[in-house]
Amino acid sequence: MTNVISLALVGVIPIGVAFVLLAGLRWSAARAMGVGWLLAGGIGLTYWSMEPNWLLASAVYGALQAVDIILIVFGAILLMNYLEGSGAIATIRWYFGQIEEDRRIQVLLIGLGFMTIIEGAAGFGTPGALAAPLFIGLGFPPLAAAVFGLFFNAPNPPFGAAGTPVIGGTGAVIEPALSGSMGVGEFLSMISAWSGVITGITYVFWGLLGVFFLTYWFGDADGGRSLGNAVRSTLPIAPFALLLGAITGGTQLVIAWSIGPALPDIAAGFVVLAVGLVLANNDILIPEREWDFPAESTWTDTWLGGLDLDEVSRDQPKKEMSVLLAWTPYLLVALALLVTRWPDLAVAGTDVLGWIQSFSVSIDSILGTELGYTLQYLYLPGTMPFIPIAILTGLLHKMDTSEMGTAWRRSIEQVAPAALTLIIAVSMTQVMIQSQTNTAGLLGMMEALSRALAMGAGGLLPMVSPWVGAIGSFMTGSNTSSNILFSVLQYNAAETVELSRTIVVSLQNVGGGLGNMVSVLNVAAICGVVGITGREGDLLRKAIVPMALFALFAGVFGMLLTYVLVPGLF
Repeated sequence: MTNVISLALVGVIPIGVAFVLLAGLRWSAARAMGVGWLLAGGIGLTYWSMEPNWLLASAVYGALQAVDIILIVFGAILLMNYLEGSGAIATIRWYFGQIEEDRRIQVLLIGLGFMTIIEGAAGFGTPGALAAPLFIGLGFPPLAAAVFGLFFNAPNPPFGAAGTPVIGGTGAVIEPALSGSMGVGEFLSMISAWSGVITGITYVFWGLLGVFFLTYWFGDADGGRSLGNAVRSTLPIAPFALLLGAITGGTQLVIAWSIGPALPDIAAGFVVLAVGLVLANNDILIPEREWDFPAESTWTDTWLGGLDLDEVSRDQPKKEMSVLLAWTPYLLVALALLVTRWPDLAVAGTDVLGWIQSFSVSIDSILGTELGYTLQYLYLPGTMPFIPIAILTGLLHKMDTSEMGTAWRRSIEQVAPAALTLIIAVSMTQVMIQSQTNTAGLLGMMEALSRALAMGAGGLLPMVSPWVGAIGSFMTGSNTSSNILFSVLQYNAAETVELSRTIVVSLQNVGGGLGNMVSVLNVAAICGVVGITGREGDLLRKAIVPMALFALFAGVFGMLLTYVLVPGLF
């Protein structure tokens, strides 16, 4: 036991130092992870006595694994920039401004519908960056726009950017831990399914909780807010909110369970948005009395984020094309992912999924070691369908060559910093995992950390797992990066205490999503988008409340799954 603890104390140094540099000194993720990488390499060579060739091969293997993630991120951002450049996003924003004036309904349609679609198609902070200005344009106080730009992007990041946290995050590092127990694809399908169960059930009440916080935090600008008033303002919209939440969660769960991690958010967002618009337009389950914010003249400095009222941007986007044409690229993405991910779908006797996965390039041995890498370039959502549909969008929306060139240039500029961070993070994690191959006969760094976590948490590991995932995304601002750092740690810890590895890694994935609400990087980014930089503390104090509630619920539900509902699950 003492040996495990001492190994864990040394092995945690790369992650611990990176955490301090990120959260404490506010270094960039690339710089902080770079220091972590150097520490992991140095400790691996000295304390763990890794052979230099094996350490270098592990680092290269990790960097190659990051290529898969980078291609997905690039494709998703490219499509988003095409839609920005063509006016499609402006048209979508214009449309939301026409449909309903009740703030409770606006926050539900945008939060459960629009933001869920954007997370599924783009991820990486895009939903909040697009939704917050939309809330501002509709008349929300700046602080409210920022808060709910984060709040509604908690249950959907586990399936963000066409499943990148599962496919590119956990998938990039989990193979050594599986040790032949099952294939990587099979395990990732199980993670998708059980993550969908946890987030799907969360979604049932998440919309209603969002409305409650909206009416409680922003119902009275004079500081006279009360739980009673918030409850009275929430109850009339409860049937509408619960129905939309159930539809969002149910759709996400079914798709995650039956098809995989690439489509749940996009499908759930479209379904709930369609149902919500039908209900709103036909006054079904819509309260007779509209709810609105207090008069703008009473808004506090905190609500305004330090801005004067005349400084709050009220830009009114224009309709630049038909609404259907604006949504068409997202519909095409959903259709393409459905066709290419549907299990056992056959066309002319050919298994579509198997055929797509057969297109690959491989490196059988990296630097003469047993480590190998395969890129299934047609199976990656970035290369198919994001990039082709982005190019098609330029034709459908009649963009000129300069607009399309701008979309490509902006995408490269936006992805470059994230690409560097991902390469360093995955490379560092692989060095820590592969340190189990050493001449000193020691447990690997990640194995030692896993056993220490298992000893500390014991049978309460499912309660702890969401918080570990949240710490990862708090550090990095990314569910994917959190899964890269901690999926193997959680898997091995669950194996040590003989609990379901599937449930624990799924809780890690879910925790990585909820941690986005309080990530230093995400909070700073959304404050910048809204124009209230310097008020990150006000936003964080509000966001941490639903984050903690979600983490507690996920942990308790994880315990129930582990010990009562599916106690024998792998």
